[in-house]
Amino acid sequence: MSLYKHLTLKDREIILVGLKLNQSYQKISVQVGCSKSTISREVQRNGGRDGYSAAQSQDAYQQRRLKSRRSRILSDSDIREFVIKCIVNYHWSPEQISGRLSHENSDWNISYNTIYRGIEHDNLGIPLKNHGARGIARKLRHRGKTRKVKGTVNERRGRFNDAASIHERPLSAENRSRFGHWEGDTVRGKTGHSALVTLVDRKSRFLLSQRVPKVNSQFVYQAILNLLAEVTPKRIKTLTPDRGTEFAQYHELMNELDISVYFPDPHSPQQRGTNENTNGLIREYFPKGTDLDSLSDIDIIKFVDELNNRPRKVLGWKSPAEVFLGQSLHLI
Repeated sequence: MSLYKHLTLKDREIILVGLKLNQSYQKISVQVGCSKSTISREVQRNGGRDGYSAAQSQDAYQQRRLKSRRSRILSDSDIREFVIKCIVNYHWSPEQISGRLSHENSDWNISYNTIYRGIEHDNLGIPLKNHGARGIARKLRHRGKTRKVKGTVNERRGRFNDAASIHERPLSAENRSRFGHWEGDTVRGKTGHSALVTLVDRKSRFLLSQRVPKVNSQFVYQAILNLLAEVTPKRIKTLTPDRGTEFAQYHELMNELDISVYFPDPHSPQQRGTNENTNGLIREYFPKGTDLDSLSDIDIIKFVDELNNRPRKVLGWKSPAEVFLGQSLHLI
């Protein structure tokens, strides 16, 4: 532990009294509890023996301390506006912002803890609308909501007893070593209205999505064909959908696409974790109960593009589009 300490106002008052009594620097240093050279420097930088003032010396010390501090990185308007844009427009988390800047070897180096502190300190400089408002914190991806596990209460799921089990899926699907192993599900909106069919590539986390007017096997079957028609056949190897009855036409999918279809164990959404996680991200855009009929095709394309261009920690801060399509993303 260092024995060095800063002089306090009380120390400076002792120095002033010593100078008034014409004491030596050595004697004053013993009373203060510091070295003789510390007293000498303190007196010489603050007016000498005749002009020394304890109050003025303390003020000068405090000003030097303020100037010696590193300026807050979020005081830079360009960095602050970039962070706000990523949170509000792209729905990125502070850790994704920090990780992406590091991935691009940016001159801007900011930790996610600094971003969280900036939000807590002054809402990143954005005035709050009223007292008690949470401000930009409401734009963060995670809002502390609990997750309802499927299958816990009176769930009626599809029974595909003759279908291949997820445990038979190829090793390249399990270890994510190859593109083309897709997981599928539906994200439902308002009861009785339209829904989204979602397909996610396990290796890249790349998302495909299309709206269907009703959740039944015929509409979902056609939506899957439409979505995978945009993908090169070499990247369509297997499909692992949810056990819902909307995927009942899996035999037709196997014949049409010449792929294998595997189903997870009942009440085991974690076995399709890639798709489940992506559906959770979609829910940030469209909470449960949202009337998806009111969305335009442009709205759907926009949120799919945002998710596919969002950097992911699991991908080394690359985005799914960069991994799957080889596209480059540069926001700075």
